[in-house]
Amino acid sequence: MADMILEVKTTVAREIDKKITGHFVPDLIVEFLQGPWKEVMKIIGLRDGCEGKAWSAATVLVEDLIWSAQPKRVAKERQQLLALIPRLIQSLREGLTLICYEHEEINNFFKNLQRIHVNCITPVECKGANAETNKNRHSHDILQDIARQAGKHHAFQLDISDPVLLQSRYFSAVQSMALGTWVEFKDHSGVKRGKLAWKCDFTGEFTFLDRMYKVIADIPLRDLIQLLEHGKARIVSEVPLLDRAVDAVINGMKQYVGRDSALFRAAS
Repeated sequence: MADMILEVKTTVAREIDKKITGHFVPDLIVEFLQGPWKEVMKIIGLRDGCEGKAWSAATVLVEDLIWSAQPKRVAKERQQLLALIPRLIQSLREGLTLICYEHEEINNFFKNLQRIHVNCITPVECKGANAETNKNRHSHDILQDIARQAGKHHAFQLDISDPVLLQSRYFSAVQSMALGTWVEFKDHSGVKRGKLAWKCDFTGEFTFLDRMYKVIADIPLRDLIQLLEHGKARIVSEVPLLDRAVDAVINGMKQYVGRDSALFRAAS
């Protein structure tokens, strides 16, 4: 048993050091990973082994936490961080229960982590006399977005356990809807078709785009099911010929890039 404990400790330390190396990681996060989170990973390693889903989840959380503290210079990265933060915090909190981490210590860590996230999301172009005001306004907007994401997540969790919604004949179809699925929407302005371009497992939102890549519907799971139930939406089984051709071309390009990505990078 002593040999097993030593092996797990060594594996955990090596894994965390490997994740930290090569990144600028704030001291707060380094101390957290090499302190409380190292203890969490030790317990997971001893109980479940240093493989499998629990171990993978713990190591992915390390990567996500480190990534979350890197400056976000483009809008897409900032949006990704806003979507990640509520899920990241919830998962870290759950992990810390394994070591009975003090509630006050957890809250202090998340308060300081919040400051790091606000700083790395705030656009670097804020300059001049109004820089601090702009930064504070932007920080407030960020925190509001985080709260909205958390609220959507909570509503989604209630929806997927709602017995009435679970009885819908469309529940399984919507839950398992694959990217690329076409759905037809009807309203007072007529009929629109959109392809499922993105679905969020955290908030339960579905985004549909038309052929011109414009958003025609950005809708939560519950609302999509209800539209289908009331005949105001339908899943399209016959994929338009033009769209099949475009998908074939795009897939071919992806395969080509995969075979010779160096050539592709050079050309770009």
